[in-house]
Amino acid sequence: AATEISHPETDMKEVAHVSVSSINTNPESIIQLLQNKTEASGAHYYRITSFHIDNQSHATAILYK
Repeated sequence: AATEISHPETDMKEVAHVSVSSINTNPESIIQLLQNKTEASGAHYYRITSFHIDNQSHATAILYK
């Protein structure tokens, strides 16, 4: 399972910048989308860089191995 981090460790490798969005959703659903995208990319960790919940919810993150 993908793990959220607040700061990458020195041995972690940045592998991608991703974004997710959904209409009329809750914060947990956006986080689940980020976790799914992290796992699908082969990364193990993600750090959220932006998070907006509204009618069109959106989040961005950096993925790490």
